[in-house]
Amino acid sequence: MAVRHGTMTAYNEGCRCDVCVKCSREYRKSLYQRNKARKLSAAPDFTPERRNVTTLPAPDAERAAGAVEIGVLAEIDGLSTADSRKGLVEVALALARVLDNPIAIAQHPSAAHRLSETLDKIRKGSDSKTSKLASVRMMSRPAKAVG
Repeated sequence: MAVRHGTMTAYNEGCRCDVCVKCSREYRKSLYQRNKARKLSAAPDFTPERRNVTTLPAPDAERAAGAVEIGVLAEIDGLSTADSRKGLVEVALALARVLDNPIAIAQHPSAAHRLSETLDKIRKGSDSKTSKLASVRMMSRPAKAVG
């Protein structure tokens, strides 16, 4: 019986075509992530699913925004430079999604640092707001006499 390409069975039998190598790479990556998730999971009945074919989620799959992504969106909505820096906004959202992913723990410190830098770049040049102390000073100054 012929083995389908793009399966771990074909890779284990010695096929090293691009499709089988990619499948093996994705399988090893998902295995690593499942093992990380198992260590993080408090549930003793957590068992990873076993399949010969590793499938990727559909790119248009519906997902809910996480807490970090919602916070980044709220912060970006208040900035005037966000419209002119759409690329940086997308980078910030992608980094927020990485921080919302509990399986990608190894990437969290780096992603948090990059997100902070990206948000600083987006904030740069936005409308400067006066501090509370400056606002109080403006109110307490006597009006200048014209004449």
